[in-house]
Amino acid sequence: MRKVYLFFLLFVAMCSARAQYMTDSFSFGGVMRQYLLYVPPSYDGSQAVPFVLALHGLGDDMNNFAGVRFDQVADTANFILAIPQALVDNQLTGSTAWNSGAGAFGITLNPGVDDVGFLNALMDTVSAYYNIDQTRMYSTGFSMGGFMTNRLGCELNNRIAAIASVSGTIGNGISCHPSRVVPACHFHGTADQTVAYTGNNYGNDAEALVEYWRSHDQCDSAAVVDTIAHTTANALRIIHYTYPNGAYNSDVEFYKVLGGQHQWLGPSGYDINYAVEIWNFFRKYKWEPQAPNSIAEQEKLHVRVYPNPASGAIRINADGFGPAAVVTLTDMAGRKVYSGLCTGETIVDTANFAKGIYVVEVSEGSSRSVCRLAVID
Repeated sequence: MRKVYLFFLLFVAMCSARAQYMTDSFSFGGVMRQYLLYVPPSYDGSQAVPFVLALHGLGDDMNNFAGVRFDQVADTANFILAIPQALVDNQLTGSTAWNSGAGAFGITLNPGVDDVGFLNALMDTVSAYYNIDQTRMYSTGFSMGGFMTNRLGCELNNRIAAIASVSGTIGNGISCHPSRVVPACHFHGTADQTVAYTGNNYGNDAEALVEYWRSHDQCDSAAVVDTIAHTTANALRIIHYTYPNGAYNSDVEFYKVLGGQHQWLGPSGYDINYAVEIWNFFRKYKWEPQAPNSIAEQEKLHVRVYPNPASGAIRINADGFGPAAVVTLTDMAGRKVYSGLCTGETIVDTANFAKGIYVVEVSEGSSRSVCRLAVID
């Protein structure tokens, strides 16, 4: 009996350990490079899972950046997460910095560090030990990590399926010539005084970045616009722009935060959780071979929900979907609260839902469309 009890304690300890960040390292370019790795408790190796890179900002470190709580999203979405550590720039700042291309007056930080190669090697290293879906690897980052993520979109798009940047654009120190379509999502505050919304000294402006990826991906020039429902006490208002119908079923999305500073919003206290929205964007895309100069036709799909905000029954209409379409509702933690066939007009009672923001998704095969629903008292 005692042996059984000890085995049980060991099993619990092992399960708990798997749900914690692990610090690991490997040698690259003659330097030991560190990273945090998070493997969700649901991972058992039986099937390939997505992989997300999350890159911290200038002067930050991997342990502090873990506070954006991507691990909470990974727990419900079942992806493996890595938060790598940038090296210290000893020549100018004495702070951690990615060789991201962000710079001014011809000066960039850590120009001799091959961070593109390091992050590529990190994906190889994790893939050697875990069952990673090689078609579903993504990168996101904040500030200089956002600049680095855009550099990966420019130069490592042979592996990265989609990118999402927060308060970081394409740096002045690089030329961006992607060899393929890159689905991209960007978040930026209009009052950002570090990486300015307009007049950015380190790279292109927020709207110029969005226009670059929209044009490159051949998305519609007119955006589908919706305002994120305001349900919290802070003064920030968020406008969401989606540029659909790009080549290879790609979209470009932009979250404009009116009055927003140089900050990452979430995981609580705001109308939006960036980590959740980034995953909702990533999960639409896989890396697939693309023929040069060809455009895949995408049927125009749209999901509408009303009333919104809601306190009782809602009606969901899905344009362009067939009879096999499925509608799901998930909360901001990624937990599924409803799933069913979307036939004509679907009615869902939200009376027992907790107050907050929910994602409504209609999917059929590889086609999907999403919108947001606010549930109020």
